[in-house]
Order: sequence, then C-alpha cells, then structure tokens
Amino acid sequence: MESNKGTMSEKQSINFLRGVPAEEALSRLIPLASEGYEKVIRRYGTDVLQYGHFTGFKPLRELIGRLHRVDPERVIVGNGGLEVISLFFKSLPRNSTIIVEEASYDRALLDAMCYGHHLIGVQLTRGGVDLNQLKNVAKKNAVAAFYGIPFHQNPTGINYTEENRKEVERICREHGIPCVWDICYQALRYDGKANDSIEVSEWGPILTNSFTKTISPGTKCGYMIVPTHYVGHLSGIIANTRINPNLPTQAFIADFIESGGYDDFVKYLRNLYKPKMEALNTALHSFFPGAFPVTISGGFFAPLTLENISGDKEVSFIESAKHAGVGVAAAWNAFAPNWKEEKHKKGLFIRLTFPAFQPDRIAWGISMLKETAERLA
Repeated sequence: MESNKGTMSEKQSINFLRGVPAEEALSRLIPLASEGYEKVIRRYGTDVLQYGHFTGFKPLRELIGRLHRVDPERVIVGNGGLEVISLFFKSLPRNSTIIVEEASYDRALLDAMCYGHHLIGVQLTRGGVDLNQLKNVAKKNAVAAFYGIPFHQNPTGINYTEENRKEVERICREHGIPCVWDICYQALRYDGKANDSIEVSEWGPILTNSFTKTISPGTKCGYMIVPTHYVGHLSGIIANTRINPNLPTQAFIADFIESGGYDDFVKYLRNLYKPKMEALNTALHSFFPGAFPVTISGGFFAPLTLENISGDKEVSFIESAKHAGVGVAAAWNAFAPNWKEEKHKKGLFIRLTFPAFQPDRIAWGISMLKETAERLA
C-alpha cells in the first residue's frame, strides 16, 4: 500500500494555547543547567540546601540590584514571576482598586480578584495606554496600584512608546499610585532592535520580572523591585505566605548571569525565535489583515479577533479548529471586567503563541483557522 506520509492531510496539529519555550531551547539548556546546578551546590553547600532568607538568595539580589542600579535590599526574589506579583497583590488592602490594561495577563487578573480587588481596565492603543482614560480613572477613584506590561504586551503584543510609558509613570506618581511594570518580555525582542531600559528611582516604578521565558519554566524564579519604604511590609507578607524560595535555582541563575552564560542564552533565543515570529506575522497579514493591532516584534503572544465568529458560534469554531488539528480557546479572562461585554460584541478573541513551533507549522495553523472561520461564517 502506498504511504501517505508527508501529505498535508496527515494528522498535523498545533496547540496555540500555552506560551511554552521551544524544545530546542530547553535541550540546549540541559548541559548548562546540569553543570551550573552542580557547580553552585558544591560552591555554596548547605547555604542553598538549608532554610534561607525569604526575600531570596543574596548574591542574586545583589546582581539584580546592580542591573537596575538599586539597593539590593529593595529586591525580592521568589518562585516565579506570578508568585511575586501575587505577593504584591496580597500585600494591598483587601478590596483595593487596581488599574490594569483593558486586556492583560489573565493569571495576574484572576489572582488580583482572588484577593477581592476591583479591577478597572484602561484602553490600549498601538503605543501604550489611553492616557486621558488613565487620568480620568485616577482622578475618580482611590487606586491602590496600576499594573501594566510595557514590552511585547500579553496578549496584544504591543510595545509602549517611551513617551507613553513615562507619562503613565508621571500620572501614577502625581496621584500617589504605585506603578507596577511587568517586564518579563523586555529581553525577548527578535527584530534586531533593543527595548528601552526603565529607570527606577526611590519612589518607583515597581518592577516585576521572570526568568521563566528567558531560561525555563521549570526553574520557577522571578523578582520584584519595590520602594525602600515598602520592603518591610511586603517582607512580612512573604514570611507569612511561604518560608523559603528555591535557593539552588536562585544560586544557579546568579552564576549563570555572572558567568555571561545568561546573556549568551538570551541571544540564542532571539535568533531561534526570529523566524518563528516572522512566519507568524506573514501568516496573520496574509490570512487576517487588520484583525490584530500591531506587527509582533518579540515576546510570546499575538492576539486575533475573529469578527465573523459571534458568541453563539464560539464553541463550534473552537471544536472545529480542534478537529482540524488546531488548539485555540476564547481568551476572555484576559479582559478587565469593564471591557468584557464590549469586546464580546466584536467577535471571538483568541491568543496565539508561537516560540515553540516551527515556521511552517505556524503558517499552517493560521491557515486552518482561516478555513475554519470561513466555513462557519
């Protein structure tokens, strides 16, 4: 019998749902991590095997402090970016009001609401947030914090302009609102350009970052930089939430940075993910022109609004796409509560991830989404 191997009909699949690093990247990391962990265990011994300070491994905090030109006492290192964000939300008075972007990192939004916080979303533009809306919300509400993702925003992919970002900081400072920037994708730009650095002064802004995407999810390490006056309060919250962070991982990351291996690995990731990003942009422009806000320049995600897929067709579309081999889901949890109803009217909103897949598979997956959408129109 003649084989059908290699034909397009052969059970191809792609899962656009989870923003995981590429297997090539993780495979490349294996010898670096195995050697690095052994090295730091031998170097630090029981210091990283015993209980340690709950704000993190001191040498890593010192490195991060030098990187951002702040006192390392302001650096909190924890078990992943989401953990340090969650600890900050927990540190706020219950039922606080937090300003967020109209669409943002869904896990952070859900976590904030778990603490009873009230979220107000401000509209995103191609270059940041709508500053007039931000001013209006800040004037009319007692706001405990603003949370935003300025580089390769999740899920929209936009980059704030430097002018927009600094104006957000000015507005927040004027109204006494802590400005929290989640910079987890800052280093992951693939178009040959570099993102701006963010200057941290005594008042802030507060920075939160993660090594999940630049090293690996399994390492579970992230950090936050807070104003000096807030360290004691946040440290108390941490001490009553979890006793110890993952010290062997933090020691490995400190050594990885200090040795220059981290910078080299991030450069490798930029080169690895560039053709995947280009395939994504080409396919989106070809099959869904105008259905996404910006050309993606880095990060892990791109948004897609399917205007012809109304609410009554969502389940059918997702099931049909799955049958065709393409995993997607409605991404309504990414929207602040005050934006959900309006966004539902514009069609199905989905989030696409791309770094884990080969360019041809990305192009195929987006073409299948187009076919599925046309079939249900």
